Amino acid sequence: MNLYYDNGYLNIPAVDAYADKHGVAFILIIGKRQVGKTYGVLQLELDKDRRFVLMRRTNKELRVIRKPQNHPFNPIKGYENRVLFEGLADDGVLDIERIDTNEDESEIKTQIGIAVSLTGIATIRGFNGSIYSDLVFDECIPEAHVYKVKNEDDAFNNAHVTISGNRELEGKPPLKTWLLANSNKLDCAILRALNLTDIVERMSRNNEEMRLLKDRGILIIMPDSHVIAEKRAQTALYKAISGENKYTRMSLGNEFSYNDYSDVKHVQIREYAIICIINKIGIYKHKSRHECYACNVSGTYIGGVTPTYLDTDYWRRRFQKEFPSLRAYYQRGKIFFQNATVKAEVESFIFD
Repeated sequence: MNLYYDNGYLNIPAVDAYADKHGVAFILIIGKRQVGKTYGVLQLELDKDRRFVLMRRTNKELRVIRKPQNHPFNPIKGYENRVLFEGLADDGVLDIERIDTNEDESEIKTQIGIAVSLTGIATIRGFNGSIYSDLVFDECIPEAHVYKVKNEDDAFNNAHVTISGNRELEGKPPLKTWLLANSNKLDCAILRALNLTDIVERMSRNNEEMRLLKDRGILIIMPDSHVIAEKRAQTALYKAISGENKYTRMSLGNEFSYNDYSDVKHVQIREYAIICIINKIGIYKHKSRHECYACNVSGTYIGGVTPTYLDTDYWRRRFQKEFPSLRAYYQRGKIFFQNATVKAEVESFIFD
């Protein structure tokens, strides 16, 4: 597959064809800023005359993109001022309408899709999404400063079920789901929802641009377009920054620069003793050094007497009360983790 056009932008039609060829239902694209992710996918939806759902995380984001100056369709060649949002963003759902012109120059509006928020669609009941073939979840990995949506991973899975409905049971193709994001942070709900955190972390570490998980119907693309990066490096902001920081590593280098995984490693577990279990993750304390290790566990420890905490608000609060020292261990860099998924889970128990 030719992943890029000659100008360095993503070749989304080629990605779409590759996905169809290999039976892919989920296409995750985590890319540098402005490499043509959103533009390319929305242009594809319009050019192919598909009925689709455009999803953002919150109603606030819907209000932002509804404004003419932030409209995601206006920059697309051939569709300037031809695609409109209708409705109230505060309701969490907007109609997407395309304006066409008749021979007598009169205008016809055709509903081609809807825009929804993740938080808004969670409140909708009796929704029939069978008429929509594609879901485009834009900015699915929030920036580091954006507030978290509670149980966002479950909210996404529920939203997907709501939109796709019984289409596969009725013999229709699965809902083609485009997940588009910048590499803001690896510890995020969408990767947890699809159990992709460790895979994406390894791809990032190995500078791997594409991986097909054929048995799971998932295609992961992490574009590294040097053409676009070199052009953007010469723009005013990057010249002003004049060097490397977290933002430039994310936006130009497609690195998860807001996450530190230097504490992910393998250890000799026999040198540690288990002190508690949180959501099937064991936390062990070293027998001679002041450090801890967290990894997945199976089975029952010491006849079931190991303190065990479930993934609920009550048990999280109880864990924080009974093991306050683990926060201090974490802050001093004295907790190590089996992988990125385990680290994210332990962090959520310590701090959420």
